[in-house]
Amino acid sequence: MAGLESITARPLGSPLELLSELDECNRELSMLCDALTLQRIGSEVNAPRPVLDGPQHGFLTTTIWLSSWLGEAWGASLKFLVDSGSQVEVDVTEARRFVHVLGRLRTFFAHNLDIDVERDRETRDTCYKWFKEACGSQVPAASQWIHCVVELLRGAVQYLKLAIEVARAIELHPDANKLCTVWRNRLNRTEVAVDYLSSLQRAAGDLGLDKVDLTGVRNRYRRRWSQAFEVMSTDVDVNDATARFMEQALLAETSAVLPITAREVMEVLGLQPGEKVATALRLSQVVHSLNRDLDRTQLVAALKVVWKRLVVGQVEELGTLSVQTRSQGSE
Repeated sequence: MAGLESITARPLGSPLELLSELDECNRELSMLCDALTLQRIGSEVNAPRPVLDGPQHGFLTTTIWLSSWLGEAWGASLKFLVDSGSQVEVDVTEARRFVHVLGRLRTFFAHNLDIDVERDRETRDTCYKWFKEACGSQVPAASQWIHCVVELLRGAVQYLKLAIEVARAIELHPDANKLCTVWRNRLNRTEVAVDYLSSLQRAAGDLGLDKVDLTGVRNRYRRRWSQAFEVMSTDVDVNDATARFMEQALLAETSAVLPITAREVMEVLGLQPGEKVATALRLSQVVHSLNRDLDRTQLVAALKVVWKRLVVGQVEELGTLSVQTRSQGSE
């Protein structure tokens, strides 16, 4: 019981005081970002603030709110600052630990974990360990959830204070201009600068799609787009990449379910499992989109014709060209 006694003996602090401290960190870091990059630090946080009328419910709403704010809305800026810690000689070990734990806690409460899956086991074990450190038990009792709320908010405050320390160190660094440019470029590839919904509206207009839930499409794909932009080369045209992402998402969302399967395609075209089967299915999608009235038999027949003309015929043509080239070379 010594561990539990040491936890309960800590100054508990007030969740409301910690929320107030988070608001102060929010303002300070937002102003630093504005001063150093001339950009907003992130997108608007849509998740509601925590409801602290009950400790367990308060913990759940705090987890969701912090994940939406720190992990998503401000994700690009905070990831940049944490990644830049070593360059400006700020130890961000605890910040990395907090980000990891916050992500696992959200998964723990928002998903049905499959303990046969290694990542899910790791999520469970990470959360049990954190609960033990926060309140003295791997499975908090009703009276212990308040300790978990306070510990989570303390961690968030520490995380933002480390981010502020990095930002101030960047401002004073000899390579400040370069670092600020990198930060600004990161933000230029997020919803801070790229309006996904407006881009989707333009793409939908170009594709003649007027009955698509564009807000739903944005919500389903926004994280995937953000991750793709994050690893994209800085010399890529953002507008062009955005248009391609939007168009691909809309095409995927509006593609009809094919009346044929990969097995049927392999049998009809004489293909072995592999990339050609995927190509043939994509070709089937094009053929089907040109004539939605085709039934299974008609689609298979049309696919055979198109496959022969576009694929088999092209291979034969390339073979003939290759023979001609070798013949000309020998002369």
